[in-house]
Amino acid sequence: MRRTLTCAALTMSLLAACGTTSTPGVQAARPSTLLTVSVDASVSDATLAQKYGGTVQLRTETFAVIGNPRSLSVSDLGGQTEQNAQVVHDPSSLSAVAKAIWPVAINDWAAVNGYAASDFHDMAGQTAQLWSGSTFLPFSGNSLAFGNVALDHAHRAVSGGREATIAIIDGPMDLEHSALRDSLTSQSDWRDFAGDDSLPGLTGAESGAIYGHATAVAGMALQVAPFAKIMPVQVLDSAGSGDLLNLASGIVWAVNRGADVINLSLGTTGQSSAVKQALQYANHKGVMVVAASGNDGASSMLYPASLLAQDSLGVAVGSVTAGGQISSFSSTGPQAMTFAPGEDVFTLFPGNRAAQWSGTSLAAPVVAGQLAYLSAGGVSVNSAYAAVRNAGTPLSGAWGTVNFGTIE
Repeated sequence: MRRTLTCAALTMSLLAACGTTSTPGVQAARPSTLLTVSVDASVSDATLAQKYGGTVQLRTETFAVIGNPRSLSVSDLGGQTEQNAQVVHDPSSLSAVAKAIWPVAINDWAAVNGYAASDFHDMAGQTAQLWSGSTFLPFSGNSLAFGNVALDHAHRAVSGGREATIAIIDGPMDLEHSALRDSLTSQSDWRDFAGDDSLPGLTGAESGAIYGHATAVAGMALQVAPFAKIMPVQVLDSAGSGDLLNLASGIVWAVNRGADVINLSLGTTGQSSAVKQALQYANHKGVMVVAASGNDGASSMLYPASLLAQDSLGVAVGSVTAGGQISSFSSTGPQAMTFAPGEDVFTLFPGNRAAQWSGTSLAAPVVAGQLAYLSAGGVSVNSAYAAVRNAGTPLSGAWGTVNFGTIE
């Protein structure tokens, strides 16, 4: 069975970042235009509305995003405007492909990979037993890929990603999957910006464009850092559609709710002032960010991966094969990039199932897992990014492949 899922094509054209100490608000009607302005604690929402018109949609202590501001020039507004468009990438462009989906319960994985485990939470309690020689027991099909990046070394380290929380900002997730449910954060930290509620659970038909995408991404992160906790934050609906305001709001939500690492296995072809401000806010708060580079084999990365690489706000991640060659579908860029296994990897699929996937969407959470180890070890955000680059196996120029050999 072959399924193509978008890498979360969230192209929002105009997103205004807004500074707030409160969590992002929820809006019934989606604004068509966004204005992002810098603010401080002395500026009230009422003052912003009076000055710019429209409604404050998102706010932090450093920036605010205003929806549908008055039709004034950018110079008059004193900020940056953009269209809050919804643009979905054509699924045929390849984001993550689920193949060989096994209709077996998780406790029957022994029939697939020679290893039965009720969930990754149990695996976390016995990280030293995840490997038998050079074989990765949960998914033996990942043994070569994971062994080549020295993940077995990290699994034998004491930290194991303990105490770290990884926010998966993505589409609907199977919150009842037996391999995930005990590794989720408190439900009070979950959010569904696409559905305007607090339950980012699985929706849509199995034939949907991104069905299982978030579940697979979370599964990859937990294979790498099984002690970590997963915070599900939904910004895409079951069709893979989302807007810039959702994305910026999801990032701010994750930061304010205590995420240590944010994984963005999604992208847009345009830039966004609102999303940029949200990522700068994450950096200011010491939250680490990774983003998938894209899957069209282009020599330019999707946004926000390109921004992370250009402004050192995180790690842009491409995909390599199990043998370490850059995947033909992986987008690249001239800036520093980290590559991780993302081609024909084994991970989760909804309904207590597993599947084999390909896409930079699956490579990004491998690096998110590495950052979870560093966060658990007390490494600061910028030092962690430097550590990922310095530990990597050189590929070409500023590119390197992730390597866990230095994890202690």
